[in-house]
Amino acid sequence: MRTLPAKVQTAVHVATLTRKAGLPIPAEVLTVLDEAAAPFPGRWLLDPLPGDPIRVVELFAGPGGWSEGIAAVLGVNVDAVGIDISKDACATARAAGHRRICADITTLDPEHYALRHTRGLIVSPPCPSFSPAGKHTGQEAANILTLCRVLAQCSEAGGFLPGSELDDWCTGCAVCDELGYHDGYAPRSGLSWNDLRAQLAPLTDARIGLMAEVLFWAFGLQASGAPLEFVAMEQSARLPEQILNDLRLELCGGQGEGEWAAATWGVLEASQFGLASRRERVFFLATRRYVSLPTPDPETLPTSMADALGWEEGERINTRGVRPVDPKTGRAKGGNEFSADKPSNCLTGKARTWKRVSDGLRLTMHEAGLLVGFRRTYPWQGSRSSAFQQAADVVSPLMAALVLGAALGVRLGKTLARDYLTQLYAMDDMLRQDDDALTDDYDLAT
Repeated sequence: MRTLPAKVQTAVHVATLTRKAGLPIPAEVLTVLDEAAAPFPGRWLLDPLPGDPIRVVELFAGPGGWSEGIAAVLGVNVDAVGIDISKDACATARAAGHRRICADITTLDPEHYALRHTRGLIVSPPCPSFSPAGKHTGQEAANILTLCRVLAQCSEAGGFLPGSELDDWCTGCAVCDELGYHDGYAPRSGLSWNDLRAQLAPLTDARIGLMAEVLFWAFGLQASGAPLEFVAMEQSARLPEQILNDLRLELCGGQGEGEWAAATWGVLEASQFGLASRRERVFFLATRRYVSLPTPDPETLPTSMADALGWEEGERINTRGVRPVDPKTGRAKGGNEFSADKPSNCLTGKARTWKRVSDGLRLTMHEAGLLVGFRRTYPWQGSRSSAFQQAADVVSPLMAALVLGAALGVRLGKTLARDYLTQLYAMDDMLRQDDDALTDDYDLAT
């Protein structure tokens, strides 16, 4: 949708006047707005008023890692909409108070009229194609080449490829306007986002192509008129550097002539920032001003799994059941145990089978969430298998806050991070509730 029908324009006018008067939007007007903006919020058809929170779109938003990072850790009020294809992940996020659209991102239009005031874009594409736990299809040269060929066409498709020599001397004239030159940029190539998605068909794993949505939406939102201020992305730490470089080059216009002042990335490991589980991910951040990704505070001490969960020292975790014993070491083959007196291993969906060796008790969903940085009462939804997979895939709220704090110009600082970790892993009886009281009614699938 690029223009609004007369009926919708009238509804926008009435709603705007109503808001300026400090009154609620009439229900019948809101209905018209919601229908026109679907699947996005009807109020996003309205221009923001002074003091309104910034609008943020989250792609592959999951159960709420980025959302919690903004709200619970940073304490920043944003008007955010998350999109995810998983019904269970969406249900979890909604139960926690975060807005979700349950849909396939590739079926939505990044140039939708309702998105023209978006100021932040957050993207966490699925990582199995790149991670060590997957089949490594994202590391194959042919797949990387296919993806990068598409990435290289995105700024031109959106109309943000730095202009030719013509723009070096022309400051705007009828000829330039007729040719489609604008603000120092060349005309749009004429390729739609769906045309570019079609070029990803040769990929041996369709999930690899979802990396391109970072640029489809970044340039698509800008083409809709959105004053986009930052793009934040999270992926497997094994994401090939060629892909990261091409994302940066396209956003920065090759030689820095593009819309973005800088784009940077780095691999961050969650336990180095005080979380009770290891989780290594690459974070990519593009902004209008020069910023840097967070670095670990040397004064931050690691949090052990035992400390986070209120266990005694000396506990061990069995991750893979009974396995043959290596006669040389006296330990089970396959490395199926680790000590709880240090940060836990990185959680995967199979963490649902983890057991405490001393008594055979399984890790609960609430404990798993706590290890990755969610409050103990976070309302995970779906089966036990689904909930553990959500926790395995999610961005830790603390890591999200650290990265978004840089993007938003909000300094998280040692004190705020330490306060969040102290609250999260508080050891007093009031906060360390019995998990039996926090119903863990998930199926027993392993």
